[in-house]
Amino acid sequence: MTGAGDIQAAAPRAGAAPNLRLGEARQAQGLTTAEVARRLKLSVWQVEALESGQYQQLPGPIFVRGFIRNYARLLKLDPEELAHAVTGSLPAAAELVGNTPARDIPFPAGSPRRWQRYAAAVAVVVVLLAVYEFYFSDEPARVATESGTAAAIAPAQEAPAAAPAKAQREAQAKQPAAAAVSKPQDAAATPSSSAAQPRERVAHPDDREVRFVFDEDSWVEIRDRNDQTIFSQLNRAGTTRRVVGLPPLQIVVGNAQGVRMTFDGREINLARHTKIDVARLTVP
Repeated sequence: MTGAGDIQAAAPRAGAAPNLRLGEARQAQGLTTAEVARRLKLSVWQVEALESGQYQQLPGPIFVRGFIRNYARLLKLDPEELAHAVTGSLPAAAELVGNTPARDIPFPAGSPRRWQRYAAAVAVVVVLLAVYEFYFSDEPARVATESGTAAAIAPAQEAPAAAPAKAQREAQAKQPAAAAVSKPQDAAATPSSSAAQPRERVAHPDDREVRFVFDEDSWVEIRDRNDQTIFSQLNRAGTTRRVVGLPPLQIVVGNAQGVRMTFDGREINLARHTKIDVARLTVP
């Protein structure tokens, strides 16, 4: 026969607090907290919090009542009676804010937004390319100012300056072998010093004139029909430039809104050819 003590263990005290009734019923059925946690899909510490009445460690009143209902069904107790009985023991929802432990609740790590850094890097590259194109070209140019004086010399005209020095070195190295040569022949073989002087550009019947008035600083580059650079430089605000070359002329003008241009006396509207502050056009 079953003793009185066994009957009391099998039937938890009716007037006890819900948490005590849950613990007594679990012990009476020979279950461990780990087994209960596995069946209810909870953590062991959550089961222990339910049995000890430490409801402030659990997510909130709604979750606590749900846990108690499931726990009561597992132990064959009245779930609604226990859920109603525990209401007065639950902390207010506001008290739980910031105090709920984060154990057993996985939070995915947020990935940083890297597209902003990539966009900034692309913008820097574009700016550097524009600066290189319009401010770091090292090709000299032949330029005529308003007064008609030459402002620069084309690359092809600079090459002869190095030729006499090389010829002189070769002549000095061969001097012993050339001792029998007569003086008139030596004079004829010696290059004239005037050959090293830069030559002015010879006018061509098909030349066309481009004139610029710079209200703001602007970089201008011009190529002729032979794809040769005839003008390439930074021009300061308040200056004027005149360039003559063989058409069609390929023209690039930086900071185009601050430049006025004419071609053979005809005004050219650079705004029609401007994109991102740079005008590109070909004049026939």
